[in-house]
Formats: sequence, structure tokens, C-alpha cells
Amino acid sequence: MKKLTSILILFSLATTILVGQDGIDFIDNALHEALSQAKAEDKIIFVDAYTTWCGPCKMMDKSVFSDASVATFFNEQFVNLKLDMEKGEGNGFRMKFGVNGYPSFLFLNAAGVVVHRGQGFQPPERFLKLGKAALDPTKQVGGMDSQYADGNRDPEFLYDYTSVMLEAGNPLAAKVGAEYLETQEKWSDSKNMNLVAQLVRSYDDPYFKYIVDQRHLFISEFGTDRVDYMLSSLIDRHLYSNIERLDLEAARKIYDETFPTNKAKKSFSVFEIDYYQFKKNEERQVEKAKAFVKEYEDLDWSTLNGLAWGFYEDVEDPKALKKAIKWCKKSIAKDSNSFNTDTLAALYYKLGKKKPALKWANKAMELAQESGMDSSSTGELIRQIEKL
Repeated sequence: MKKLTSILILFSLATTILVGQDGIDFIDNALHEALSQAKAEDKIIFVDAYTTWCGPCKMMDKSVFSDASVATFFNEQFVNLKLDMEKGEGNGFRMKFGVNGYPSFLFLNAAGVVVHRGQGFQPPERFLKLGKAALDPTKQVGGMDSQYADGNRDPEFLYDYTSVMLEAGNPLAAKVGAEYLETQEKWSDSKNMNLVAQLVRSYDDPYFKYIVDQRHLFISEFGTDRVDYMLSSLIDRHLYSNIERLDLEAARKIYDETFPTNKAKKSFSVFEIDYYQFKKNEERQVEKAKAFVKEYEDLDWSTLNGLAWGFYEDVEDPKALKKAIKWCKKSIAKDSNSFNTDTLAALYYKLGKKKPALKWANKAMELAQESGMDSSSTGELIRQIEKL
């Protein structure tokens, strides 16, 4: 029995690893081995292009690659390879195939040519759909590239091709999607609204204005929270990228033209606090933050944590820092996690209070490790606290 156990341990250290009892059977960081196996078995290679610090990569490991239906399908249909993009063969792979987001999922034939790809966290059902498309020559990105180059402009093909490009994170999706939408008399059906929501990339593009003008339809399709988050994210990207030369009243106008009055006022208030923080105007930053928390008593944990972290970064007034500690504790009471506990530790550290700083930093470290988050910054904070 001991001899058998030793053999099993040695086998587990070989190149091929098993992710969980029912997980995808991956080859670990050995592209040459995957290519050899794919040739021998006449299979496509599925490559999980990941980094060790990528949160969504870890989520795929934990909840998707371990899913029984996913594992069964991928183990039967593909040679599966995990490839770290920051070491060994991964560096060359990343540059050769233009991997610029994590996780990225590439499907290669036995000759090492990409036939299909996807990107970002995907729940099991969607991930299975991606895998099935990789096996279908009519839906593989390589085949669709050829059809498009040969002049295929059938609306349904353009729609499918756009969807594939979006899945792969390919910027060509914007061009093909625009061609498809030009063939449509209206954009207000469910299929086209979903495509518009995926294509919108900036505050300045026509899709943004369409979503704002038809906000009620998009809310019916996606819900208020998702629509507001999408619009807010695009506005934020626009404003923060221009913050150095920004006029505050112009920013207020953008929010007013996008959202109902109450939502516009609240969103602008958050931006205004960040604006004064960026301008290093501590007095106005503190003043606006205090007024904001007073006006909106039921802020979520993330907003409270963000305000507190802003004080840690740029505010020196001890009274204001103590106020931020209160906000942070309120955030923790709503949802204790590695982010707000780390913020609380940092605030105590800035005030020179070693004991509570160390207590909350250790708590942050514990929560980060439990959730699989990167805890290196908290580790550095602990080292700084211990020097007090």
C-alpha cells in the first residue's frame, strides 16, 4: 500500500494534473506535449491562458473547470492545456497569439493554428457553448474570418460573426457589428438590444446615445441596475480620462442628461469627491465626502470603502481620518471582506495605531486567502505596521 501511495504521489507531480475529482484534466505548462498529444489523438487543443494573479482565472478553476458537465465534455473532446502567460512557453505564446486579457481561451488545431477563442469569466453553460462552437467549422472564428474576407455579408452571418468577435475580445467586432445593425430596420428587439449593449464602448459612440434615448426599453430587457452600471462605467471612463482639463459643470451636465434627477445628483457627487482628490484639494474633498455621507445614509459597503480609501490616500487631517474609520466600520458591518478590512487597517496605520492596524490587517489577509484573492499588498502593509 505504501509503495502504491508513493507511485500515485509521483504521478501527480508529472506534467498532467487533474483539477478536482471531476475537473478538466489539464496538461500543465507544456505546449509541446499538448501538440504531440493532439496530433496523436486528432483533437483540438483547448488552452486556458491564465496568470497567477488573475481573479477571474481562479474563479474559472473553482466553479467552471470543476463543473462535471464541463469536465466531461472538455475531457472527451479536447486536449486541455493550462499555460501561465508570464513564464516559460507562456511568454512566447502570449506575444504570438496576441493574448491581452485574462483569462483567455484559445482553441488550436494540431498544427498550432488558432481556430477559435474566447475571453473573460464565463459560467458553465456559456463556457460549454464556447467549446461546442470550437468544434463546429461553421462557427469557428478561423472559418468565419475566411467567409467575411470572401465577401459574405448575410445579416445572420454578420450577427454570428460579431458575436464570435465579441467573445474573443477582438476589436473587429465593432466594424462587423455596425455592418449588421445597418441591415436592421429597428434596434429595439431583444436580439439587437443585446448586441448594442455588447458593442457600446464609449460615451462618445452612437450606441451610448441610443441606450440613453431608449433607456426604458433597455431597463425592461436588462433591469435598472445593469443599465445604470453600464452607462455609469462609460461616463466614468470618459470623465476620468479627461480629468486634468475637465470643467465640473460639463461633467454635471453629462450626468443630468443621462440619468433621472436623483441618480444624476448622486453619481455626480461621487465624481466630484474624486475630482477634488485628484486636484489634491484636501479641504474640498473632505467637505464634499462628509456632505455626501450625511445626505445618503444607506450607502453600500463598496461606496463607503471607496470614500474611506480616498481619505487614506490623500487626507492628513486626523479628525477626517477618524471619520473615515467610522465609514469603514459601517462598510464592514454591511459586508466584511478583504477590501474594507484592509482599508481599516491602513487608516489605523496612518494614525499610528499599531495594535488595531495589525488586527485588521491580519483579518484582511485571512479573508483574502479564503476567497483566493491576491494578498500581497496586505502582506506589505503588515510589514510596514510591524515597524511602528
